[in-house]
Amino acid sequence: MQRFFFSSVLPIAYRDELERIVFFNPEQERVTESVIDSVHRYGGPLIVEENGILRFRVPAFGQVQTLYALDRGEQPACLAGVVMYVREPRDTMLVLHLAVHEDYVANGVHGEAWVTPRLLANVRGVCQRIRGITCMRLLYPHEIHVRLDRLSA
Repeated sequence: MQRFFFSSVLPIAYRDELERIVFFNPEQERVTESVIDSVHRYGGPLIVEENGILRFRVPAFGQVQTLYALDRGEQPACLAGVVMYVREPRDTMLVLHLAVHEDYVANGVHGEAWVTPRLLANVRGVCQRIRGITCMRLLYPHEIHVRLDRLSA
């Protein structure tokens, strides 16, 4: 059994931890300027409860896609990270926000889990399966455009 799993749904029982990781993350100071720029451009993310699960809305886009990383090694499973993304017109998937629990960042207690790159790899996989997406755009730590290779059919 794999220690980590990734899910596009998160039960409402995780709301307090999700709020803490996204809005009060002690690691956020490393990317504060970029986060502020994103909020000015698109609006701040808002957590909403829908049918017993948590979702995010962002003013510029409405509901956005979300992927959560959870650590099964903890009981209950620990919310290790979250990434929010949305398709921009035409060929780009925009990664709006990425937040990782401080224990799972590179220099954290569980840094060896590589949560940030694994979340981004999962989003990249989603992008490669969607017809027409050729680029993934990340806003921080600074804006990056990643050209995507297509998966073989």
